[in-house]
Amino acid sequence: MGDSKKLFEYFAIVGLKDDAEDLIPSAPECGCRNSAPLAPITDICVIFPGLGETVPEGFEAIESTPLGYPADLNHGSLRAPSVFICFRRGYHKPPLVDIGVLDEGRGEKSMLDSNTVLTTPFGRPANVNNASQGLYLTFRRAQDNSAPSQLVVMHMCVILANKGESAPHTYYKIPKNLNKGMVGSHVYLCYKKSQGSSKRLAFKPAVLDSFPKSESFSLAQNIPMFCLPMGALIECWPSRCQQPDKSFSTFVLTDQDGTKFYGSSVSFYEKYRGSLNEDQLDKLEMSSANVTHGAVEDSSNTNDPAEKVQMSYYCNVSICIISRYPFFNAFKRFLFYLHRMSLSSTHTIPIERYLSHLMFEVSFPSPRCPRVLVQLGNETVSFEIHDDKQLPLSGAALFDTLKCLEPDNLMYLVLLALLEQKILVHSLRPWLLTAVAESVCALMFPFHWQCPYIPQCPLSLAGVLHAPLPFIADPPSDVTCFDLDTSTVSISSARQTIKLSILPKKASRRLRNTLEKLYRRLYQEEFDVIAYRKSMDFMPLDVDYQIQRKRRMLEVKIQDAFLKFMASLMQGYTSYLRPIRSEPRQIGATDTGSLFDLDAFLRSRDKIFFCMSSLEFFKRFSETQSFNRFIEERSFASDKNAYNAFFDDCIIKLNSMEDRSAEVSFLDIDLSNSNQTEFTPPLEPIIDPNNEEMLFKYDHFPRKLDPALFQLDKLCCKPNLDGNSASALPTNGLESALFRTKQESRSSLEMAAHNINHSPLAWPKTLLFYAYSIWFMLLPSLLQIAKCKRKILRLAVHVLYRLEESGIIPLDQVCYRIVIQMCGEYDQPLLAVKVLQAMQRNGLEQNAVTYGIYHQAVLKANWPTGCRLAAIRAWNRIALVLRAVIFFKQNLTMYSGRSNSKQALNSNDVELDISGSTSDGKKTIQENENQNDVTPSVEIVSNTLGGAYNAQSIDVNGDALIDPLGALLLNSNSEEKNSDLMAARETMSPSRARFIKEHSSSPFAHFSISNSTSSKSVDKSSSWIRGITDPLVNKLMRSGTIGNYDSTSEINDSSMTLSPTLTSIVTHMKKGYGSAVQNSSFSSRLRESVNSLVNEVRSLNRSYAKEGTESSSSSHKDDYEDPFQDAAMISDLFMLDNGIPKSGLISDWWIADQFVGSTSNTSAILDITVASCSMYLMAGWAIDESNLNTTCIFCNFAFVPSLTIKIRHQSYVRQSWYDLLIFSSDGPGNSEQISTPSSDDPDIDVQSQISVPFVSPLVLRRELENLLNNNFSLSMNKSLQQSHPIVFWNVLYYTRRLSLPTHLPSWLGTKVHVRCVYDVPEIHTDKPPLYFVNPDHPAGVFPSIKRPVGVYWHVVEALQQSSVYRALLTLLVEHRHIVGDVKIRQHFPFYRDIQFLAADRYGQAVNRDQLDLRYRFDFERLPPRTLSVLPIEDRPQKSLCIACRKIFLPLDLI
Repeated sequence: MGDSKKLFEYFAIVGLKDDAEDLIPSAPECGCRNSAPLAPITDICVIFPGLGETVPEGFEAIESTPLGYPADLNHGSLRAPSVFICFRRGYHKPPLVDIGVLDEGRGEKSMLDSNTVLTTPFGRPANVNNASQGLYLTFRRAQDNSAPSQLVVMHMCVILANKGESAPHTYYKIPKNLNKGMVGSHVYLCYKKSQGSSKRLAFKPAVLDSFPKSESFSLAQNIPMFCLPMGALIECWPSRCQQPDKSFSTFVLTDQDGTKFYGSSVSFYEKYRGSLNEDQLDKLEMSSANVTHGAVEDSSNTNDPAEKVQMSYYCNVSICIISRYPFFNAFKRFLFYLHRMSLSSTHTIPIERYLSHLMFEVSFPSPRCPRVLVQLGNETVSFEIHDDKQLPLSGAALFDTLKCLEPDNLMYLVLLALLEQKILVHSLRPWLLTAVAESVCALMFPFHWQCPYIPQCPLSLAGVLHAPLPFIADPPSDVTCFDLDTSTVSISSARQTIKLSILPKKASRRLRNTLEKLYRRLYQEEFDVIAYRKSMDFMPLDVDYQIQRKRRMLEVKIQDAFLKFMASLMQGYTSYLRPIRSEPRQIGATDTGSLFDLDAFLRSRDKIFFCMSSLEFFKRFSETQSFNRFIEERSFASDKNAYNAFFDDCIIKLNSMEDRSAEVSFLDIDLSNSNQTEFTPPLEPIIDPNNEEMLFKYDHFPRKLDPALFQLDKLCCKPNLDGNSASALPTNGLESALFRTKQESRSSLEMAAHNINHSPLAWPKTLLFYAYSIWFMLLPSLLQIAKCKRKILRLAVHVLYRLEESGIIPLDQVCYRIVIQMCGEYDQPLLAVKVLQAMQRNGLEQNAVTYGIYHQAVLKANWPTGCRLAAIRAWNRIALVLRAVIFFKQNLTMYSGRSNSKQALNSNDVELDISGSTSDGKKTIQENENQNDVTPSVEIVSNTLGGAYNAQSIDVNGDALIDPLGALLLNSNSEEKNSDLMAARETMSPSRARFIKEHSSSPFAHFSISNSTSSKSVDKSSSWIRGITDPLVNKLMRSGTIGNYDSTSEINDSSMTLSPTLTSIVTHMKKGYGSAVQNSSFSSRLRESVNSLVNEVRSLNRSYAKEGTESSSSSHKDDYEDPFQDAAMISDLFMLDNGIPKSGLISDWWIADQFVGSTSNTSAILDITVASCSMYLMAGWAIDESNLNTTCIFCNFAFVPSLTIKIRHQSYVRQSWYDLLIFSSDGPGNSEQISTPSSDDPDIDVQSQISVPFVSPLVLRRELENLLNNNFSLSMNKSLQQSHPIVFWNVLYYTRRLSLPTHLPSWLGTKVHVRCVYDVPEIHTDKPPLYFVNPDHPAGVFPSIKRPVGVYWHVVEALQQSSVYRALLTLLVEHRHIVGDVKIRQHFPFYRDIQFLAADRYGQAVNRDQLDLRYRFDFERLPPRTLSVLPIEDRPQKSLCIACRKIFLPLDLI
């Protein structure tokens, strides 16, 4: 079976035991009435007492109306004799099934199967009309062979409508006035039908047998009273009568934990096979003489001629299924099939085998496969389940409830339930009672009925109906009673004070209108189904499925209407919740009054609804148990948190719906979008030892089941292990913290899709958020293994702060609530409060799940007291002082920087560059010694790093002095440096030149900027090499943020298309907000707002500069146009891209002494490279948590990418962006010296190489949720690497790219160097990259290729001169192929070739951003003819690809 859930928990056979006790109801159980069954009415007649007629023998006269008036049919008439109706009860003849009135004055005629009362017992005409026309009573009698349990007339009464009387509850009023005189009362006849009864003996029912035979089911003792509510009966009726049809009923049981179990039972009668003693025969009025003759004699002169009737004895039996899920229709068909088996002759499969098959072999429906078909002989039973992620699972039948009650009565029923009034539901259809009671509870959502709840009340529990507390049950008389058969509501004291008018008018009017529309649709659907059934003899399974689907859609709309109504009632209630922020020391700190501001909530209702009557409703509603319970469940962790979170989302949708004036459905019309259906094949016959099919014959339903026929030894029915018992993690509440609700999953994907439609940076942010969330899902196992829990918790809070600084808007709250949950588990409540403050600072309002977990954490944890609390407060004060000092210094630094910048502009002596950092405020002041030098801006990294294979390959003092941008030649040959740039520019018009000359003395002239692609590459640093150690080269490559724009070589035509004033405004905005926001603790939303404002101004500039930036290659620009702007590309979102340790977390400090590494090999360094072999994969992923494919950004081909993992042992540490991880083997961390590589140290052979699919963080998170849902301890078990390698290596990849410490590398060894790299050399067989030719590589490291070494040196020389254009020309010459026409042979992509060569040659000194800009600019300079023959892979990277790359730590080459 694919799911551990079982379709049902318990099967029972309920009936009469041999030694059963008599069922004698006590007075409280049946009130003041006689407990003996009442005989049905068999005859009616009319008498005229004024004419001397009396009540016949055996008859009863209806003497008075319900209010005590005489029941005279001529009441109030003048000179008319009084007329009364009489009736007789008994079992001597078939009872009456209907009563009517025949009006001859209207030309009516009696029906064929009806009888008319034409005369009185004394021979007078039985015309009850005091006028001339005849008015007679009619009746229909049951057939002689009809079943005794059919609906028959049990009661009659007369009412006077003009006296204010109405038909009693559950009575039917014949709509014909019996008093036709000019003067007189309006007299009507009413009657009531009930299920017929016969002479019976009642005993206490008992469970005769069950499956499985387990005594652990605590509710087994309560099953008999619900299956047979009137007891185990022995009844007698004429042998000619048909047996009563089997009856289906449902009920709900609740255990001590509040868990609901749904019961489905089928009751039927079978012949009694025992013998009765004389006392029992006397109770049945069967004397010995009559038993001998076998007949009963009727000698009344008003009956038919006497005859002897043969009597038979029957007993009732019930078969029942108890399940946690309300599969009522499916269980009904299954139980009916089992009952039919007991009536027919021979079967090849026994009843026992069907039971074990249904419990252990039939799959449970799931959201992916919501429909399971089970073959039972010639019948197919369908088990369907609807997703319960939004609403709690219930047995509600809203379609039937609305049909039986109508809109107004349904609204009134829900109103009484909300105010916790006494409610009784009555119906002659027992299955409908549970359906309506469950519907009322479902429509109350998010509130839950807290009082006695008995959808079907057995006789033994009738005493609860007299208890002084509210309940939902079926009827007695002193409460508000709803009759489902007549759609009427009884008169009660509650109806005098509680009316629908006390509800908020707008919300109730909208609800009523919606229900009336659905009510009309409901009857139309019923009419269509009835007409369809009449036209077909057999209903196909697919047609029946479509009918049920339409019913389900209507039920969802009914639920949705009430959900909107409840959301409007509780609108804005979350604003009045009071979170606990300190240790709850006072008594009552956790009471509802302390957790919720009720007075403010009631005042807000008055402002929202503007109605005093509705205010009275809210006052009464707030005093109910359901309201107080809802506030408690909303404030603390409970099993209702997920549903309350969904309700909060509904309130948000309601507010947006009112703003847009558009209808929004809160519920899914079809909660399971999957149409998959699983078919379970029929069972095979049982084979005996002689290889023959066994046959099973039944003449009644077996009272005892044969254990051998279940065949449990041949079934894979392993015990239902929940997987949590073996977990060593603190799983109390962890599941709700670790996993998203379905609503959270959907809303996060919808929010991500919405953000991507409005901002191109939203997709990298989405990837980054999901990558962070993967690490937080591993936090519980990280804490479980770590030695110092507090240290790891502070690490988690630090990661949350970094997440906030990145400017990412969280798509869900799982990251926060996992940390909060762990703070409660490990006694750190103050950290939990800090996380709450972080959420509020980030603009996040805690949903119901997070809010409950927060309160659970702060109440469960031990708060610091005494000296510890004083120490914490002292350290907090010191931290505030230090933080204030840092901020003051940063502000002084910014002010000093601005002053020095202004001074540099005026004197042209010194240029300053202040580059701030958000983490430590570090600044670098750069000085230009030569005021005529035009030095482009470049980032200088403090740590000097060499190449990937030769750390000493950069010799700044040798002949090959690197000057990538020609910075050393600027003084001597400035014009030569810019000759290539000037070639691509248009000739400046005379008017524009005049404009520039006139405004050159303007104070804003020096602030001219360019926003086009070409000008960016000039104003920005052209240098993409950084980290040069020589002081002279460093000084020459420095640049201030304000360049010297006086040089004519730096003037770009396109840069002056914007007026100087607007240009200066943009410049000042860029400088002002950059220093203020980047060096402050402003929220990420504020940063985004300022960024969007600046980007709007720049887009305006870009629109003016559009003409000047057009070139011959404009047709190719659309594919890689930069929509992000340079300000966005240097935001805090890309803080990891610089690779500086201050922007990451030093893993060695956090986890080196926390985990014990694998002791398989402690002598060598385990070098592990994880490569995805492409830079464009992340941009091709979709917002889908189940799609493993990525889409190629060049050809839109979908494929599954892979991660290639190479594991080798080395004796030195490679130069890398990623730190070496050292774990302790037995004690503290190993601090032995690690050797560094030399140029002649060969690599040790690769120990192993594996490949696994590379999945997006969205897919990985969903898969990790599924794994941890089955077993919490899986993430702390080393077997994860072997059992789920895809999850293991992908998680390791993302945590390393984010520089997040984790325990996963400790499973690999004590000294592990996990590096994420660009390339896998072994895969390049057809088109090898150029960096393979590097002669500095040791022999045998790369495959031998045929690319010329001269090409390599030409490209290196071009890159040293910062001329990507020359490098492109060199590669074009290498790969061109002239055969009639010039073509380009297949080759390694130019961009990756240049990038890999630069990374191989210069290592971490490469400025990747400047390389991207220079490549884009120089690529656009290529002739249009050349561009047309180049493949799309050679084009510059799209901005989305660049952004996806920059959100992570940089990659090593190999």
